Amino acid sequence: MSAYEQYAEEKRKIDAYLNQQYVIAGVREGLSGDWLELKHPEGDQVSLLVETADARKYFVNMLLKQARPT
Repeated sequence: MSAYEQYAEEKRKIDAYLNQQYVIAGVREGLSGDWLELKHPEGDQVSLLVETADARKYFVNMLLKQARPT
């Protein structure tokens, strides 16, 4: 899998959760990537491993967007 394909797959997963009303609740850094902690308003929780640098930049932008008041 190319680097772009891996990024696109990670971005697709992040977007899928965010579109289902999950919010980014935390980030844990690790040697193999960042673990993105997502929570749903109904109480469900999910952890997603994000390995590519581009996908990390993407979720940081989504986190900043989420933190801004509307």
